[in-house]
Amino acid sequence: MKISLICMDIDGTLVNDSHVVPDENIKALRKASELGVRLALISGRYPSGIRLVENQIGKECLMAANAGAYIFEGHRCLYSKTLSVETAFKIYRTAVENKGDCWFFSGENWYVSGINPWVETEIENVSARPRVASPEELLEIFDKTHTSPNKALVTGTPETVRSIYEILLPMKLDVRLGFSSPVYLEVTPPGIHKGFALEKLCELYNIPIDETIAFGDQDLDIPLLEKSGIGIAMANGVEALKKRADHITKSNNDSGIAYALKEILGLI
Repeated sequence: MKISLICMDIDGTLVNDSHVVPDENIKALRKASELGVRLALISGRYPSGIRLVENQIGKECLMAANAGAYIFEGHRCLYSKTLSVETAFKIYRTAVENKGDCWFFSGENWYVSGINPWVETEIENVSARPRVASPEELLEIFDKTHTSPNKALVTGTPETVRSIYEILLPMKLDVRLGFSSPVYLEVTPPGIHKGFALEKLCELYNIPIDETIAFGDQDLDIPLLEKSGIGIAMANGVEALKKRADHITKSNNDSGIAYALKEILGLI
């Protein structure tokens, strides 16, 4: 089977639990790239956090940030879809009123209302700092720049985030809700998901979808695996994803991507 594109989620999939790409994964991906296979990083992270991983791999990658709402190569935006400002702030108010926090991601920018443990963890993970802004300042920024968020992210304890999800669900907002981890609820524009990002990249680069492989570990990766030619779940992945995968590889801590690519591509 010919493979032209390898699509990978990052956290819990490509990187290990120390948020580093294992050497075996790097070697396998570099060999695949040298064979002419394109590499794509499709993540809930925002652009800066994805470029950090691209630098570790040492090969040019196609990239889809914010679960597919912002697609880019290098510093060139290929596609962007946003939430309305009104919808974004409904989500913000719901999160804050129920003891959660809400971040906004717009293009290359990450906005938070303050620094807390959840923000500090993300700063460490992606080696980038957000811009701290009040709701009033954010409204002014979006108004002056004629922009709005590609994604809102609700954070908190697993119990808090789950309860906010249960509140948002019956509100029937024109959004897509999905968990990237028990403490992260991602809110993206309608029609946006990682499977859409794979389809868009295939369209932009004239790649047949049946010539793609996709790797993931969480609920948000289900559309990615379902749209791909071969969908591979990590051993550490959630059961819902494993049930929909074509194959299950080793865990993110055991270089599961390298293990699968050696089998499928015959890499030495």
